[in-house]
Formats: sequence, C-alpha cells, structure tokens
Amino acid sequence: MQDCHKSQKIAICMVGLPARGKTYISRKLHRYLNWLGYNCKVFNIGNYRREICGTECDKTFFDSKNEQATKARNECAQMALNDLISYLNGDGEIAIFDGTNTTKQRRNMVQCSLSQQCQNVQTLWIESICDDAEVIQNNIRLTKLNNPDYVSMNPEDATKDFLGRIRMYEEVYQKIELDENLSFIKLINIGEDIQIHKVKGYLLSKIISYLMNLHIYPRPIYLTRHGGSTFNQENRVGGDCDLSQQGIQYSEQLGKFLLDEFPTQEQRNQIHCLTSTMKRATHTADIVCNILKISYLQLKTLDEINVGICDGLTYTQIAIQFPEDFAQRKVNKLTYRYPRGESYLDLISRIEPIIYEIERSREPVLVIGHQAILRCLYAYFHRNEISEVPQLEIPIHAIIKLTPAAYYCEEIRIKIDPETGERKQIEEDLQIERVNLLTKKKSYILL
Repeated sequence: MQDCHKSQKIAICMVGLPARGKTYISRKLHRYLNWLGYNCKVFNIGNYRREICGTECDKTFFDSKNEQATKARNECAQMALNDLISYLNGDGEIAIFDGTNTTKQRRNMVQCSLSQQCQNVQTLWIESICDDAEVIQNNIRLTKLNNPDYVSMNPEDATKDFLGRIRMYEEVYQKIELDENLSFIKLINIGEDIQIHKVKGYLLSKIISYLMNLHIYPRPIYLTRHGGSTFNQENRVGGDCDLSQQGIQYSEQLGKFLLDEFPTQEQRNQIHCLTSTMKRATHTADIVCNILKISYLQLKTLDEINVGICDGLTYTQIAIQFPEDFAQRKVNKLTYRYPRGESYLDLISRIEPIIYEIERSREPVLVIGHQAILRCLYAYFHRNEISEVPQLEIPIHAIIKLTPAAYYCEEIRIKIDPETGERKQIEEDLQIERVNLLTKKKSYILL
C-alpha cells in the first residue's frame, strides 16, 4: 500500500456505547469539514456489518461471549478501517471512523494500523460519554428505532432489543485512559463537560471548537433575504441602499408571519435574530423586530459579499467595463473573486463564526441576510457540495424554515406576497422528494 501524500492527513475515531450520539457527531463533523472545503468521508462500521451480516442481528450478535459473532464484527471493523486507510492514501484529507471502539485492544489495533500504513496521519479520538437516561432514551426513540435493523419490529420490541445490545457493550466497555497515549477529546453528556488531552494543530483545534458548540436540542432556523431594495429593482450589485416600498411591505408581512409562528410573547422573546450591518437588512430587522417586540444583533460577518470595484454596477455594465472578469465569473463563481472584493470561498471562511453561533443556540434562530450569505448557510445545513453553493436558489420575499434533526434537515419554503400577505408553500414536490431522500440516507448511516 502506498504511503499517504506528504500533506497532513487526519483520522477521527469515535468511541462510546450505542445511543451516545457518535454517528450524530460524525455526520455533523463531516458536514462541517466538507463545507470548509476538505475532502472528508465517514466510514461507519455498522454499515459494513449490515452489508456483510445482514440487518437481522439481534442483541446476542453483540455478546462478547459469542465467538463467531465477535469474529464477524471484528472483520467488519477491519474492512472499514482498510477502506479508510485507502481513502487517506488517496485524495482523502480527513476520514472519520464511526464505531463503538469500546476496548483498548480495538483502539490499539486501529492506532497501530493507521501509524504503520499511513505515515503522515494525525489521529484524534472522540469519546462520547452519557449517563443521562433521558438523553439515551430520546436518542433511541428518535434515531435507533428507524435503524434498518428494526424496520420490521414494533417499537417496544426494538427498544428492548437495543437496550439489550447496549448491555452487551457495557460488559466490555473500557473508557479511554491516559496510559493509551492517545490524542483525545471526551464529550460528557452532550457537552456538559469536555476533557481534552494532547490535541495539537490548527485544524484539530477548530474541530474541538466546533464540537464545543454542538447540542441535540431541536429548534427551527429561519433564513430570509432582506426585503427588496432599490438596487434589486435596478439589478445592481453591492451598495448599501435602503428598502424599496415593496421591501418595506415584505418586512411587515414577515413580521406578521412570525407572529403566527410564535403566538405568545414568551415564545417570541426566545427568538435569536441575527442580521448584517447593511441598511436594507437592518431596516428589515427594525420592522420585523418592532412587530415582534424583540431585539436583534447586527454582525459585520453577515454583510453581503464584497463586490469590490463593481459596487453599484449592473451586470450589463460589468460585462462592458470588465469583460475578462465577467467571463471568469461565469466559468467558476465559487473561486472567482471580484477585483478588490471577495469570492464565495472567502464568504465561507468569513461566516464560519455564524455557524458556531447558530449551532450553539438552543432557541429559534432568525437570520435576515443577503443572497450570497444565505447560500453559504443553506449549503451547510443541507450538506450541498461546495461547488453548488453559488447556484443555490434563495428567492427574495420568501422564508426558508429549516429544522435540523439527528441526521437530516427538514425544510419548508414559504413565499410571502408583499402586498397581500398571501402565503404559498413553494417547491412542495421538491421538498417532499428531498425529505424522502434524506430519510433514506438517514436510515442508511445509522449505527
């Protein structure tokens, strides 16, 4: 097997009992790292086990005293690890080994295989520890009962079998200890406490910062562009213009929509509203938040993409005055940087702190932003490929309601008529198709 490329590779290995959020953490990290532009992939041992051994493995299959089953499970783990190493020896930059890895023996095997077969790999172990019975039961109810292992079993029997599976793992579980000489982070009760040991490097530090902001509490996230502006009417880019009359009307209708979403003042007081510092966004926020009787937070990081010397021009004027730039932008909008301005890649880097802000919020979040900014945020929650970001549709005078679940993100789009206030769910068929697709993915990636 060839050695890894000279550039640093990272293997992230999960540890913990079933129903402790390991796959949830793996998928969130995968989403985040791909959104940042890294080639990242998850290798879920459970998927290998289901493919090789089938989905009808009851709790006895996970009994350490069952020698034949233990051998089969070890072989599945080895297959996943071999594929992970091959990935890192190729174009992969970050690989996530998603499994229980509950014994010192298993972790030693993984660590030795990585160090011997991929010399430039840096390994981080993430152990998820949870003794909160309510959290465990909730995780079983929300995720494990949709597991392919239990599709033909009633919920009561499935829960009983899965709890039996957990007990099998508890008999052999060994928490990570200092004498294993591993670089690790321990997440205790979904972030209540965090322990970090021998973690070094820029990217690993970013990963830890990201993990510290995660939680599993459901809440809606609303994304909407500011009301229509005078530059929108004239098809101009950039600028710090104000709202048009129609934009003012939309802002008022948006406020009324949110009144219906949050009927009581107590509910409305919990809304975490974020907007940019640009006039058209703050004016929208002023109107909406005045109706809701709440405050909002202005953040420079949410300002629209900087179009540099093209500020205030129409696309026709840009094509005439800067034909080479106009052509380059058409070829690749992702990497194209406006002269003295920004690219979409710059935007993703700039708004990374907003992702942290949204992830750590346990209350509803409302982002009143701009098209390019919302494209980047939307791509993060829906795991779009980074190359798709500049083409994502974020319509004006519409609100996108996202509800992140354990392994997917539900979406509803509502178009609001600025004049009449009529509300219409848009792309309904597409949304149903998208949710179904995500549900299929969700059932496939569970451990």
